[in-house]
Amino acid sequence: MADSQSSAPLPDPNRYITDTNAEGKAVFSSAVEAPVGVTKDLGGALARLSYVTPGPAPINLNGGADVRSYATSLSDVPPLVPPGGGTIVWYIDTPPNTSSPMHRTVSFDLVIQIEGEVELHLDGGESRLLRPGDMTVQRSTMHMWRNPHPTRWSRMVGIMTECQPVVVNGETLGTSFPARQG
Repeated sequence: MADSQSSAPLPDPNRYITDTNAEGKAVFSSAVEAPVGVTKDLGGALARLSYVTPGPAPINLNGGADVRSYATSLSDVPPLVPPGGGTIVWYIDTPPNTSSPMHRTVSFDLVIQIEGEVELHLDGGESRLLRPGDMTVQRSTMHMWRNPHPTRWSRMVGIMTECQPVVVNGETLGTSFPARQG
């Protein structure tokens, strides 16, 4: 792809939801359209709400309760991490040569890099370059995501669930998501 074209945001991905019909056969649900559009702008990075399950576990799939909950969340977008033990799945697209602020969410996140590259910087000074297929197990630590490419967008999939706050030397480390600087 030419660089002049690659600076455009990535296309909407599709999400297919399966269900069980009245005969006990697996089918695709038509409750929610397949394309996953942008639901949040995170200061330039685009977040697409791919799925939400209400907590606490175990998830109730009977009668489509989870699908109805997800459909409702598309118009009433939940926070990045759902309270009460549910799970949330985000596509996070980062524009070329941009970064998130250094932040912490009180969550256990599985983040898979699926397109482009992104650098994961930790407040302890370490960093890693993530390429497609790489996964991060983000355990409620202070971190920043940076797309180092000058013209191409990056896409990650993040599966997040609330966790107990981390306690270090008697201090509880809570959510920290500062406002973006100029």
